[in-house]
Amino acid sequence: MRKFLTLAVLLPALALSACSDTPEEKAAKEADALVAQTAADAALRVCAPQKVLTDISSYSNDVADTSLNQTEWFEANGKREGVVTTASGLQYSVNKSGNAEGPTPVPTQTVRVHYHGQFLGGEKFDSSYDRGEDIDFPLNGVIKGWTEGVGLMRPCDAWTFYIPSDLAYGPSGRGSIPPATPLMFHVQLIEITD
Repeated sequence: MRKFLTLAVLLPALALSACSDTPEEKAAKEADALVAQTAADAALRVCAPQKVLTDISSYSNDVADTSLNQTEWFEANGKREGVVTTASGLQYSVNKSGNAEGPTPVPTQTVRVHYHGQFLGGEKFDSSYDRGEDIDFPLNGVIKGWTEGVGLMRPCDAWTFYIPSDLAYGPSGRGSIPPATPLMFHVQLIEITD
C-alpha cells in the first residue's frame, strides 16, 4: 500500500516537472522542431537521386501531324489524350509524376532540371541528357513557355512541353532555332534550389 501511495505522489510531481521546461529548454525544443521542419521542407524540394531520369526513354515523342501549320498543329495536339493546354497556349503532357506534396517553384527561384529540346518533327537542337549534366537557372531567366511550364511542376515531375513560337524565341529565333518556330522539350524538375 505504501508503494502505491508513493507512486501516487511521485507520478504527478514528475509529470509537472516534465511540463515546466525552463525558457532555455523550451527555446531549444522549438529550435529542434524548426530544424526538423526545415529539413522536411528541403527534402520536398529535391528529387531523390534514384528517381532522376538519365535519358529520354521515359518520355513520349508522340505528336500531332507535323505537316500542319502551327495554329492547326497546336489545335490538333491539344485534342490528344493527356495533353493539357494552358490559357497562354502552352501545352504539356505528364510522363512521370513526382512528389505530389512538393512545392511548385515561383519565377524568382532557381531550379535545376534535365531537358531535351527538339523541333516538332523530332530533330534535337539541345540536350542536357546527352551531355550528362543537369542545369541550374533562375526560372524567370528563360523563355516564357519554360517559366510557365516548370512553374507548374513539382520536384521529380517529368513532363513534355509543346511551346508555341510566341512563348519560345518568337519572331527573332535564336542560334539554330529559326524565327517563329514552335518547340518541344522533355523536362524533369530535379530541385528547387532557393
